[in-house]
Amino acid sequence: GIIASKPYAASGAYIARMSDHCRHCTYQVQDKSGPDACPFNLLYWDFIDRHADRFRGNPRMAVIVRGWDAAPDDRKGRVRQEAADWLARLDAGEAV
Repeated sequence: GIIASKPYAASGAYIARMSDHCRHCTYQVQDKSGPDACPFNLLYWDFIDRHADRFRGNPRMAVIVRGWDAAPDDRKGRVRQEAADWLARLDAGEAV
């Protein structure tokens, strides 16, 4: 963490672009929320939301935080809720 200037966190779109991990996935990487949405998208934006205050001062992350800040409140609420649902499922040991 001392050397890195940016956390290594990725959305589903980045994972799909940089690997073949999504090739056989049943989730839709282009969906940002909803039952078919890629959970990496939800968890990425939830991560940005939870750490926004810390990231605002980082020149490499500030633009991403500003994009999140500009998102409509209903979208932010949906992402937060769906991410919380995913995290609860993972904590419970449910298969995904």
